[in-house]
Amino acid sequence: MDTVHVFVSTGRFSSFAAMRAFVEETYTADGDGVSSAFAREVGLSGYEPGCIECVHRPAPAPAPLPELLAGASYSDQWLSRLPPDRRADAAVCVFAPNRVGRPEGCSLEYVGAFEYHVVHPEWFLQILRGTADQPGG
Repeated sequence: MDTVHVFVSTGRFSSFAAMRAFVEETYTADGDGVSSAFAREVGLSGYEPGCIECVHRPAPAPAPLPELLAGASYSDQWLSRLPPDRRADAAVCVFAPNRVGRPEGCSLEYVGAFEYHVVHPEWFLQILRGTADQPGG
């Protein structure tokens, strides 16, 4: 099982771009990575940007977490464990292989860590097993 760490906020980010600026790594002119404020706050290691999801809901009002995060990866496995009465307009979901060392150090509210199982489509599993239909055969 893998773990997703969920962080939320209300009223902090004026846009999705502002939220991404807080979460995403930047680069020097030489191409060296510079950790984001979010990464430094939570002690992020094993950085894989494709496995961090940001959700921003524009005004007028925050949404219940299950509604806000309904489209997040593997949410069918962990969404029901979120507090249904908690509302937010922004959320960050940190999936494996990223590792969160200090979730309580984040300036966003830490909702918790939730287990999920990576599910691959059957065609992908066939490729891994070497049993997929080969072209021309």
